[in-house]
Amino acid sequence: MGVDKRKNIIKITEDMIRILALFMLAVVFMMMMIAAFDKSNISGESPIGTYETFDFNEGWLLSSDKPDEEITLPFSPDESYGNQLDITNVLPDNITEGMTLLTRTSLSNMYIYIGGELRAKYTSDMLNGNPKYNPSGYIAINLNSGDAGKTIRIKVELKAHRALDGVTYGYGLNPWKDTIKYGAMVNIAASFVLMLGGMLVVGCLFLGRSYRVDASRNLGLLMINIGMWIISETKIRQVVFCRPSLARFFAYFAVELIVVFGCMFFDEVQHRNYHKRYLVMEGVQLLQLFINIVLNAFGVAEMYDTLVFSHIWMVVGILMSIVNIVTDVKTGKSGEYRITLIGMICFLIMSSGELIGFYTAKFHQMGTWISIGLIILMITTIMQVMHDERIASEKRERRHTASMINTIEIIANSIDASDEYTGGHSERVGYYAMRLAREMAADYDLSEDDILRVHYIGLVHDIGKIGVAESVLNKAGKLNDEEFSLMKKHPEIGYEIMSSMGNEIEGLLEGIRNHHERFDGNGYPDGLSDTDIPLVARILALADSYDAMTSNRIYRKRLTDEEVLAELRRCSGTQFDPALTNIFIDLIERGEMKVGTIEGLSTDKNGNIRKSAVLEAKLQADIHEGVDVLNPNHIRMLCYIIKLMENKEKAYDIFFIDRFDNDHANEELDKVIKSFIGNHDVNLRYTKDISLVALYNKRPAAIDMFMTEIIKVRGDEKWIRAL
Repeated sequence: MGVDKRKNIIKITEDMIRILALFMLAVVFMMMMIAAFDKSNISGESPIGTYETFDFNEGWLLSSDKPDEEITLPFSPDESYGNQLDITNVLPDNITEGMTLLTRTSLSNMYIYIGGELRAKYTSDMLNGNPKYNPSGYIAINLNSGDAGKTIRIKVELKAHRALDGVTYGYGLNPWKDTIKYGAMVNIAASFVLMLGGMLVVGCLFLGRSYRVDASRNLGLLMINIGMWIISETKIRQVVFCRPSLARFFAYFAVELIVVFGCMFFDEVQHRNYHKRYLVMEGVQLLQLFINIVLNAFGVAEMYDTLVFSHIWMVVGILMSIVNIVTDVKTGKSGEYRITLIGMICFLIMSSGELIGFYTAKFHQMGTWISIGLIILMITTIMQVMHDERIASEKRERRHTASMINTIEIIANSIDASDEYTGGHSERVGYYAMRLAREMAADYDLSEDDILRVHYIGLVHDIGKIGVAESVLNKAGKLNDEEFSLMKKHPEIGYEIMSSMGNEIEGLLEGIRNHHERFDGNGYPDGLSDTDIPLVARILALADSYDAMTSNRIYRKRLTDEEVLAELRRCSGTQFDPALTNIFIDLIERGEMKVGTIEGLSTDKNGNIRKSAVLEAKLQADIHEGVDVLNPNHIRMLCYIIKLMENKEKAYDIFFIDRFDNDHANEELDKVIKSFIGNHDVNLRYTKDISLVALYNKRPAAIDMFMTEIIKVRGDEKWIRAL
C-alpha cells in the first residue's frame, strides 16, 4: 500500500472518529436536556418528597442469609449476606406531622414499610423498558404523628453496589439539605467546567484561522463532556433533572467519551507524535460504546454490565498516555509542552483515582477528583498557550526585526557601493552613532533597543543618494552651487523613500531627513535648530561629519586626529549639539572610538583596506590628473561589484596589465587573459594602453599561474601590477 493511500485512510478514519464522537456528545447533551426539563412522563421516577435533619442510623436489625445482627448505617454487606436484605427499626417518638424520611438506593430495588404498610418503593420495573438496573436515587416518605413508635422495615434487592445508605428524617424538605449541600460543590464545579469548556470551543471557532487552537478546542470538548458526565452522576440528579432515570443512558455515553476526547487533546498537545496510537484508542473506545448500545438495545446486556470493558480501555488509554509522556520526557520533547505536562499528569492521576473510587468506595461521590484534575489541566493549558504565544510573538518579532535589519543592510550596502567617495561610509556612520549613543545612554535614558535603532538608522541615513545623479554623486572634485543644491535634496528623497515603510523603527524618518540640520538653524532641509532637531539626527550629524573628516576626498586627504578634534570643538554649538560633542570628543581622546578607515581609505570587517576603496581612489586621482580613462562608469560598476563581494567576505584580485604597441601582440595578450576569465571574473580596458583584470575568489595557485602566463607574454613582470 502506498504512503499516500495510507495517509488517506488514516485521514478518513480520523474524520469519522471525530464526527462520531461529536455526534455522541450531541446525543448526551440532548438526552440531558430531556431529562432536565421533560415532565411528561415522570410518574415512575423516584419521588423527591418534602425536606430535614435527624440521623436515624443506629439500632437497625439486619435480616439476611446470615443470622440477624444489629448494624449501623451506612453499611456495606459482603456476598455472604446474599442479595435480599431486610433491615428493621422503630421510628422515634418525636415523629410529628409534616416530617419526611429520606434514604438512598444504589442500583437496587427498594421497598419501605411503616407499621406493615408499604409506603414507598423504587424498582426497575417502574421505569420505561423495565431495565435490570434502576439508576441510584433517593426515596422520600412523608411522615405523620401516627407513625411515631411504629416499626419501619426497608427491603432491599441488591444488584450491583452492595451498599445500604444512611437514613435521615426531619421537617418538610429539610432532609435534602445535607444531600444538596454535599452535592452542590461538585455540581458547581461541573457547571463551571461545562461553561469554561463551552467558552473554549466558541473561542477556538473565532481564533482558529489566526492561531493553532486544535489542542484547546479538544480540551473544550473534553471539559463539556466531563461536565455533563459529572452532572449526570451527581447524587442530587433528582433535583437537577425531571427524568433522572435517563441517566442510565447519557451518563454511560459521557463516561466512555472521556477517553475519546482525552486522546484527541493529548494527541494535539504532543504534536501528533503518537497520532496512530491515539487514533486507534479513540476508534476502539467508540466501537466499545456502540457495541454497548447495541447490546443494551437488544436486551443482551445493560450499559452498567458492559461498563467494565470501557473501564478496561480507559485504563489502557491512561497507561498509553503515561508511556507517551515518559518517552517525551526521555527524548526532551516534553519541553515543548512542559507547563501543560503538569496538568496532564494531574489529570491522569485524578482520573485514575476516580476510577479506583468507583470500584472501592461504596459511597463515592463521582466527579470530585476528575473535576480538580480537569481544572488544573485547563489552567496549565491556558498558561502554556499564553507562554507559547509569547514565544511565537517574540519569534515573529525577531524574524520581522531580522528582515528589517537585512533590508537595511542591503540598502546600506547599495548606497555605499554606488558612491565612489563613501565605500563603507554608512556602515561606519552606523557604528560611530551607536558608540556615541551607548556612551550617552545613562544621561539620556537610552535603552539597548534605542541604541540598536540608532545603529540601524545610521546604516540608511544616506539612502536618498540613490536619487542623486551619478554625475553629481561621483564628481571628481568639489561640487558647484547647482550641484550642491541637488546633493542637498538627498535627505528629503530618503525621507520619501522610507516613509512607505512607516516608522516601525522609531526615529528612522527623522534621522534620515534631519541629519544635515545644524544646531544653529542653518542646516537643511527644514532649518531646525537646537533641541528641535531630533536626538537621533543630532547623533548622526556628528557621526556623519566624523567619517567625512577621517576619510580621503579627491580634493584632500583625511584630517589628522588633532585636526579632527579641533574641527569638532570649532563647530560645537554651531553645527553640532555641544553636549553631544563633548561626549564624542571624550570618546576620541580616550581612544574608545575606533576609526573605520586607514589612511583615509575604507576598511573591511577585519580592519584591512578594501581593494574597492583603493581602486576608487586610483580612479578619482587619475581622472583628476587628466588620465584618459576609457569608461569610468564601467570601472565604477566594477567597484560596486567588488564592494558587494567584500561585504560577503569574498575577494577579488585586481591587476593592471600594460598593453603592446602593435595589434598582433595585443591579440596574443588578450588570448591569454581570456583563457583565465570565468563567469565571475571581469576584463576591462582601463585606458587605451592598460587592461584591468579582476579575478573572483581564486586560489593562490591560480593567481600565480595567471601572473606567470602574463609575464611569459609580456617578457617582464614589471608590465603587470597587482592592486
